[in-house]
This record gives sequence, C-alpha cells and structure tokens, in this order.
Amino acid sequence: MASVKLAAALALVAVCAALAATPATAFPPESCATQGSYFINCLRRGFGERCCAMVENPRCFCQVEREAEIRCVPGRSCPSRGIAKVVKVAEMHLSCMRNLKCKRA
Repeated sequence: MASVKLAAALALVAVCAALAATPATAFPPESCATQGSYFINCLRRGFGERCCAMVENPRCFCQVEREAEIRCVPGRSCPSRGIAKVVKVAEMHLSCMRNLKCKRA
C-alpha cells in the first residue's frame, strides 16, 4: 500500500514539474501606436500619472505626440484638479515623459 502512495506522489510531482517547465502563453505586446492610443485615452479620462502604466515599452513614449491636445471625454465632466479643458501632453509633466532618450530623425 505504501508503494502505491509513493507512486501516486511521484506521479503528482512529475505532473507538477512538467507543468512548471512549460512556458506560460504570453500575448505579444501591442504596437507602440496602440499603446500610445491607450495612453492618450487614459489621459482624457483624467487619470494622469496612472496612465504611464498603459505603455509597456518605454520607447513607445517617444512616439506619443507631445503636442497632442488632451480634451475631456464627451459626456464626462473634466476633472477640476490640475487638468484644464484642453491641455497638451507636454504640459502635464508626467514622470514617464521626462528624460526620454528618443532618436530624432
């Protein structure tokens, strides 16, 4: 009886090891254009600094148009804290947009 329990335990360990060894299915990252649009849409909703998490690859911030105007989302009131009705991305002074090392063409 002990050998059956030992065999079952070893089988369970083998299955767990096999599952741990298989790579997790990872989705490919979104394109920089898509990440940038997520970022801009997040800013429009008034989340500010938290929108920096929308972009996985820091190099994608180089493609975000710094002169893009952020307007409030229609049907939602503009947040009164620090964001005007229309503001440019560069004027928001977000930490993720500072000290970017972008190659200029």
